Order: sequence, then C-alpha cells, then structure tokens
Amino acid sequence: MATPTAAIKTLGCKLNQFESEQMREQLEALGYRIVSFETAADLYVINSCTVTTRTAHDCRRLCRRTKRLNPQSLLLVTGCYAEVSADELEQIQAIDIIIGNAARGQLSQFVAPTDTTPTTDRLPPYAETGPMIRTMSGHTRAFVKVQEGCNARCAYCIIPLARGPSRSVPAGDVIDQVNLLLAAEYPEIVLIGTHLGQYGADLGEDIDLTGLVRKLCELPDLPRLRLSSIEPREMTDELIELVAAGGRSLESDSSRPGWGKLCRHWHIPMQSGCDEILQRMNRPYDTLFYRSLIEKIKSAQSDTAIGADVIVGFPGETNEQFEQTRTFIESLPLTYLHVFTYSARPGTAAARMPDQVPGQVRKQRNHILRAISERNRAAFTEKMVGKQLEVVIEEFAEASSDNLSAITDNYLRAETIGPEELVGNVAKMQVTDAEGAVLRGELLN
Repeated sequence: MATPTAAIKTLGCKLNQFESEQMREQLEALGYRIVSFETAADLYVINSCTVTTRTAHDCRRLCRRTKRLNPQSLLLVTGCYAEVSADELEQIQAIDIIIGNAARGQLSQFVAPTDTTPTTDRLPPYAETGPMIRTMSGHTRAFVKVQEGCNARCAYCIIPLARGPSRSVPAGDVIDQVNLLLAAEYPEIVLIGTHLGQYGADLGEDIDLTGLVRKLCELPDLPRLRLSSIEPREMTDELIELVAAGGRSLESDSSRPGWGKLCRHWHIPMQSGCDEILQRMNRPYDTLFYRSLIEKIKSAQSDTAIGADVIVGFPGETNEQFEQTRTFIESLPLTYLHVFTYSARPGTAAARMPDQVPGQVRKQRNHILRAISERNRAAFTEKMVGKQLEVVIEEFAEASSDNLSAITDNYLRAETIGPEELVGNVAKMQVTDAEGAVLRGELLN
C-alpha cells in the first residue's frame, strides 16, 4: 500500500508556524509523507488564525476550496479560529475534524495511525506546548516558542480567548529545543511568544527574559539570536543594553555577555500615537513613555532597527486623533511599521464600542502610515551604506545578478553575490549601495 500523504497550511503568526512544525513531525512519526498543500493528499491540516475578520474569512474560503483537491481526503482544522469560533467552522460541510490549540500536540488521538508502521523515534514533550521539533521545514532561520498565552486585556484583542493565560516554557526545555535546532545547523534562532516579555513570571524560578537570553548566548554553538515582539512596559534597561552590545559589526568586548550573538532589532507594539485612543484600547502606557523608550534604545545603539505595530480606525478614532498618531510616528526614529486596519472581533470590548470607523476611512489611514513605513525603512537602509554588517544567507536565485538574498542582524534585506553553498550560513558583508529598502554589498572573507 502506498504511503499516505498529509499537507499542512499555516495561517497567521510565527507561533502558528512553529506549531505547524510540531504537527508535521507528529504526522511523519505516524507514517504520513508530507506533500505540498496545492496537491492531492489523504489528510489536510489547516492551522488557522483569527486575529482579524480577514484571516477568519481566508480560513473559511480555504476550507471549502481544499476538499476539491481530493474529495476523499480528511480535512482537520485547528488553531486560534478553531479555538474561539468552532461553531462557525461547523457550518462548513467540507471539514471533518475541528480541534483547539491544546490538542495540536496529540494528533494521534484525532488522526488514526496509518497502515505504515509509525516510528518510535518521538521527541519529548515541550512543557505544555506540544512536542519539540528537529527542523523548521522551508525556513532558513528557526523559531522557538518560549511562552504561550496572554494576561492582558487589550480592548481589541481576541488572542487571550484563543490562547489562554500566560505560560512559560522552563528554561531547561528551551535550551534543549534550541540545541536540537542548532544540531540541524540553523544560523539564527528567533525567540517567540504571545507575550514574550512575560517570560518566567509564572515559573516560580529566578528567571526572566533577560536571564533566558543570557543563558542562550552562553551556548557555544549558537550563531545568532533574535527576539520577536516585546511589549513596551516589559522592556528593561538590562535587556536594552544587552541587545545594544550584540552587533557583530561593532568592536568586540568580551566583558559584555552575548556579544556578537544578539541581533540589534526590536519590535515594540505602539498601536496608537494618541493618548486618548491608547486609554480606550486599555494599553498600559502613554506616548511620553513610548517616546522615552524608543529614544533610549537609539541612544544605546544607533544602528538598531525598531519596528512597531499600529492599529488604524479604532472605534471612535477621529481625524484629529489619527493626525496625532501620524505626527507622533513621524517624530520617532522608527525603522518600519506593521500597520493593521482595525477589525472588530466578537467577544472583545472594542467590538461593542460605538462610533465604528467606516471601512474606507480605515483603509485610507492604513495607506498613509504604510507610506511612512516605506520611507523610514529606505532612510534607515541608506544609513547602512559603507558599513560592515552580519548577514544570514537565506536564498539563492540562479537567474539573478545579485544571486544571494540575506537578512542583516538589524533586520534589513540584503543582496550580494556568492556560491549557493553559502545559503544557511552567517557571513559578513561590506555594504556598498542601497536601493529602496534593499542593501547591496560584497561578502568578506
């Protein structure tokens, strides 16, 4: 009998991507061969997202379309949309199985073992967040989930309903997971979590995110470590100094822990540049605090990239309040923005608020801030010309004159020339030119 096949489609964030890898390795252990989602398969798994109405819509449309590839297949839907809106998915006849987030680590309970003999080479549990993984299929850089869930109650956010309260992965488990991925020779590890800055608060151990970062930077085989999004109130002076000391393009100083391993890159949600809107969002800071934080980071290391999330069209946001956000953003040394058009999510406080902003107005505001983001990224990129930066080589394009695509430690796209064998390696690049938001340069020996 032919080996049964399975295909996985991931919607949404880096957490979902990590969790899809956990499911992929479970399915392989059960005897499935993983194939492309665009081909006929015996089992389809959709790892859903529900952060906006668009992602929920995309999931429903994908479910209806998928079964056409193989009407006899089994379709399983999991993820955050399945967690909070299973009743909506139950209306789609094409779906065979719906499971929540907690069940993703036990797929064997929902997908019967195949006729192929399952492997007994299973990785150990990864705290309560599912099994560890050996690889990140299709990724040059590997994600490691160190925290799950959120205790905050931002007025617009459905994620606490989908992922529950904050839980941290014990440091020993994190180190074991990182070492597994380092054994597969990943050049960069990215720490991810729903509320990353809350790491360690629930463990009953004397450790926080800074302590975890220090432990990981002590691993001799770790080439590079990057942090994903961290809330403004959870940034510490110690962590800011540690990141500022992490750029390999700086002169080495062995007295600073983590030197040369920690990427000079922050992503710090802002959500609004208007204090009235921040208060209605139930965000625990104001614009004065946020400005001080950004300026502190830039003062510590001027080549550090800083990204921010911003929501436009929050209920009641007037033209004047949006202008406050626009001018506030333009006054800050931000590298880029992730701009989200407000989307009402059932069960959140904001969905019940009056004065919902018309959709067309929200879209216009989104375009305005995206244009600012493009200008800021291009300006920051231009400042890197003439400098030496560390890059991870991610892709090789044989038909391109600049055939290697890379990402710098301060989160810029770079292109250079070199052999395909360099893909998946760390290298140093002399930046010679910038075109828009893309650097070009020469690799150094």
